[in-house]
Amino acid sequence: MIKLFFTDKESVYKELESAIARHICGSFVIQRTENGKPYIEGNPIYFSLSHSGGKAVIALCDKPVGADMELFGNKKYKSVLSRFTENEQNEINGSEAGFLKNWTAKEAFIKMLGGTIAGYLKRLEYRDGQIYLDKTPQNANIYTHEYDFGIVTVCTRK
Repeated sequence: MIKLFFTDKESVYKELESAIARHICGSFVIQRTENGKPYIEGNPIYFSLSHSGGKAVIALCDKPVGADMELFGNKKYKSVLSRFTENEQNEINGSEAGFLKNWTAKEAFIKMLGGTIAGYLKRLEYRDGQIYLDKTPQNANIYTHEYDFGIVTVCTRK
């Protein structure tokens, strides 16, 4: 089960609490890991948040999940492309949507793990719908959707 909720950035935590309350019984407290990933201890629901510009997305899932959203026109991506592998650059082919699909897949994977960009980004490659960590394919599902405003990607464990 994966459910997405869209809201504005200012309302994201209110919407998150409302969405969680509809899926679990009883009270809950949102806590954070040392890396800042929010979670609820002891409950079988996982969630991830992302915001870009004034928009936000919440992903709820029955297994570990990461979500990332990027709006079109929000990132200066061409200067970053040289840091991507040749395979990634070929797949992106200079397109903003291609770049954002790659970027959000990596961010969603990192969020699912509860890691940080600094700790993982240089070790990741995303190509042909598969994420690789240290050149090893990962046991993860990547779901990417292109909306008129941008790209939203959700990553879960298989």
